[in-house]
Parts: sequence; structure tokens; C-alpha cells
Amino acid sequence: MKQGRIGNNDINAGRANREGKMSRDATFIPELRITVPARRDSIVLLRHVVRGFRDGYPIDADRMDDIVLAVSEAATNVVVHAYGTRRGTVTVFAAVEDGSLRVLVRDHGIGISRADQRPAQGHGLSLMQHVSTSMEIVGSASGTDVLMSFSVMGGTGDDGAIDDLGDGP
Repeated sequence: MKQGRIGNNDINAGRANREGKMSRDATFIPELRITVPARRDSIVLLRHVVRGFRDGYPIDADRMDDIVLAVSEAATNVVVHAYGTRRGTVTVFAAVEDGSLRVLVRDHGIGISRADQRPAQGHGLSLMQHVSTSMEIVGSASGTDVLMSFSVMGGTGDDGAIDDLGDGP
């Protein structure tokens, strides 16, 4: 299957087509695309699906644990924050390219509120940023995209491994 890049243009192109189909000019062609209801019980399914990348790529077990944890945190944020009392979905796109697993977690919720309007936050965003090679959050009135990249090929899982968190502040 052809693999592609996820970038800002792809996020914007995907935003233009909210039926869940990437527009023709988007260059990201996912190896994985799954949309599930934004409910707590869907998170378990997403963990299993993302973990399946180990079947096709030589991803270190510890690194895979970090990836699953980060995707789970991003999806949990959708369940908890994106839709309020209305129903919604969370979509995960993923592809491997040039030794990196790129994951996009998307919702069509209310977007990211200002920091002073948010309830007290846990450590999910910090954790996701720590275990990923890179992370970007793009919020708008039509939802939020969390784009994470993870080095996976030929690595030991040491760049950003969960056991490197230390004692905290």
C-alpha cells in the first residue's frame, strides 16, 4: 500500500471534508483508519488496533507500549472533553513512513477551550508529548486533531520511553 505523510496541509485538507474522507489533494494515505463512538469502551478497541502495527513492523515492545499509551490518552481526551453531553466519534489514522509511525487522532467536537476555561487537567498531554518524537495539536471550532510521530524502526524505544519520566516537578 502506498504510504504518505501527515502534515499541516493534510490536516487542513482533511478538515475541509468532514464526512471523514481525505480530500483528493491530501498526501496522507493511511495504513490504518478507524472511527469509533467517543465512549470509554471504544478506547479498549483502539488500543488493540494500534498495537496491531507490531504485526507488520519491527517495533520494540516497550516502544509499542508507549505508542498505545499516547494514542489511548489522546482518545480519552476526546471522550472526556470533545463533545460534552452530545454523541460523537473519534477517528485514528496511522501510517509508517521513513522509520516513523505517524498517528492522527481526530474529533469533531467543540475544539480546545482556553486554558483558563479548562477544568483541572491530568498529565495526559505531557505524557503524550514525552513519549512521542513530535506532537502537534490543531484545534478549531470544528474539532481537534492531535498529530503524533514515533520513531519505530531499528530503534530501541529509548527516545521518550515512559520509564524516562523521572520524579516529576
